[in-house]
Amino acid sequence: MDAADPFSLRSCLIAAGATALCCLCATWVLRLRAGWKEKKIQQRQQQLCGCGGSGGEGHMEVGDKVAEAEDRQAGGSMVEQLAPEITTHALSYLDYASLCRLSMTNSVMRKAANDDGAWKALYHKDFNVEQETVTPTNGWKAYYAVTKAIMDVNVRFYNIIREGSLQAMSYLWLNADYVKCIHESGGIFIGYDAVIDRWALIFSWGIPGDGHGIDVQLQNVRARILEDVAWVTMDAYIDVDFGPFRVTNVYEFHDGQWFIVHHHSSVMMQEDPQNIFG
Repeated sequence: MDAADPFSLRSCLIAAGATALCCLCATWVLRLRAGWKEKKIQQRQQQLCGCGGSGGEGHMEVGDKVAEAEDRQAGGSMVEQLAPEITTHALSYLDYASLCRLSMTNSVMRKAANDDGAWKALYHKDFNVEQETVTPTNGWKAYYAVTKAIMDVNVRFYNIIREGSLQAMSYLWLNADYVKCIHESGGIFIGYDAVIDRWALIFSWGIPGDGHGIDVQLQNVRARILEDVAWVTMDAYIDVDFGPFRVTNVYEFHDGQWFIVHHHSSVMMQEDPQNIFG
């Protein structure tokens, strides 16, 4: 059995310490809020104790409304009163869907969940850190969304290969004369019709097993987005006698949808190719 990873243990200890610090800060805020409210009640009682008759009730009603408004303003939200660094750290444990749901609860949570620092941390946790110098024009939340869209369409491309669906493949490629497909054999196919005909031939070969699909597994997937163009690089492993492959897919955004316009696959040169299929 492998020895325990000291970096994982240190990360757990840091996370536990940060969580404990958040709890202490929250408890401190609640105690301050309770003490402030009690003090205000005592002050109101002292101000109103000398008033008699019907005027006392009027003062009491006005005082209650003022105190309620002051309480909302001073108490606010626990999230608002935490240090920004603590809030960002706490939100870093949430995934994409959880952050989106949190932003729809109320205005305070929306502000916290839309924090650019939180989305930058989530981006580098879920994707790659090769874009450290990038400053997204529309913020990290929008950049995360478009990167996720690219990664999803890339996953869809390989699911189509596994299923061997020529119809789905024809929908994914942009119908243009400049699209290209370069396979590991070195052959280059230019134009929509030539590319789709090539995929039809590949699917007709099939692989022994399930239908005409090809079992492929991906590793080291990296994405880069520049406005309406994006490219994804990866290592592809196929359960055949040759490979693995270095692959680059290029996508373009047209009419609200990402289409693949370029696929380049070449055999990975190494002395002892890794076989992840056993």
